[in-house]
Amino acid sequence: MSFLPIFIDLKDKPVLLIGGGAVAREKLEKLIQAEARVRVIARVIAAETRQLLAQHHLSFEERPFFPNDVTGHVLVISAVNDSLGHARIAAAARARGILVNAVDEPASADFFFGAQIERGPLQIAISTQGLFPGVARALRLWLEEALPEDLSDELGQLAVLRKNVRHFIPDPTQRMRQLKEQLQIWQKSWLTEHTHYSQAGESTR
Repeated sequence: MSFLPIFIDLKDKPVLLIGGGAVAREKLEKLIQAEARVRVIARVIAAETRQLLAQHHLSFEERPFFPNDVTGHVLVISAVNDSLGHARIAAAARARGILVNAVDEPASADFFFGAQIERGPLQIAISTQGLFPGVARALRLWLEEALPEDLSDELGQLAVLRKNVRHFIPDPTQRMRQLKEQLQIWQKSWLTEHTHYSQAGESTR
């Protein structure tokens, strides 16, 4: 099975998170970062998860899950610790046409969270489709070492270049050719600069 990798805008959109442990807290952090309107339901809310909820003034319901809880949400995330619970939550969401993520349970998941890297406006997500999340995390750590801390300046310069090319070259074919040529020039320059920086850093260790 092949999954379509997408980046979704969740700002002010209702998302249901079921679970209150460490895994739920990890997903909660991502949803808060995405500015989603998160609703949390769990039989037990761990102290650290409760603290994060309080810090961001988010309400929660410490009770069992019921199938109708999924109604009105754009996404459902199941962070419970048993397969039967995942399957029950997934069935309720799918019956209502809502996409569901079940942590570490591929059969009950319509989408997966990738291991994420952020460098300014640049975002990279890596996924193994739930088969071995540790591989995705290992690749994320490798890329974090390879990439500079912030690429805002470089991406800003490229954005200005793209805007100018789109303005001054109306023909789509010529525009694409020009953008490709400029990108190749930038790529060579960037790789030379950062490869040199990386090698210099290694030589001083």
